[in-house]
Amino acid sequence: MMLKDAGITSAAVPLPLWYMLPEGFHPIDISGDLVTRMDENYESLSRLYPSASPEQIVASVLSFEAVLSKMVVDGLVHVSSFALNTEENLLLTGLCQISVVDRAPGDPNLYAHDVLESHPDSGADVHKGIVPLPAGLATVVVSDQVVPVPGVFFGVPSDREAEVRSVSFHIAFPRMPQAVVLSLSTEVFEVEEEFLELATLVAGGISFTAPLADHGFPDDSQKGPTGAAASGAQESIQRIFG
Repeated sequence: MMLKDAGITSAAVPLPLWYMLPEGFHPIDISGDLVTRMDENYESLSRLYPSASPEQIVASVLSFEAVLSKMVVDGLVHVSSFALNTEENLLLTGLCQISVVDRAPGDPNLYAHDVLESHPDSGADVHKGIVPLPAGLATVVVSDQVVPVPGVFFGVPSDREAEVRSVSFHIAFPRMPQAVVLSLSTEVFEVEEEFLELATLVAGGISFTAPLADHGFPDDSQKGPTGAAASGAQESIQRIFG
């Protein structure tokens, strides 16, 4: 378990935002030194794809940095990859993103309803609703979609398509005209229940008040308010999804 704060806003004002990540999450340091991050990404890709040419790896690193820069401008405060083994010994992998976006001033308790009403319906592949979380009411959207993956991102000439399942949570800051958007996505469709459980666990770890101590994620035998709320949220998401 990792306990993190979300850094600072563009105006150098600390964000009142904390979040917990389970083991198996690997954050990318978006506020660190650019050259160091690019070198680390280059070395990592070289190990993962030993048959790739240096030119392909460089193209991938530069493309990733271009995408990451745009996401930071749009409010990204955290991005990480995750890889966890399920009880059936399947590997659940994907991406986790946390962003801070502007919202209309007003009652934060109404924000979830506003997002739900304004979110476009996209047919049978989109499921949405409102769930209770320790940080407040959240709009949750579960969707399946086919997304294009530019080949240049991986340093190859051809593009491809990927089928992705994503879960996003939208939660208003209680005293600021901003909101948190948490999104987890995966291409592993065989572990639907475990993926929704993981997403709810991460969403339940978001807080707008500094924790008194690092107690980690509660288990089912020791559910306090946070654990009970997260469990209730997961049950709600399961009903929304199916």
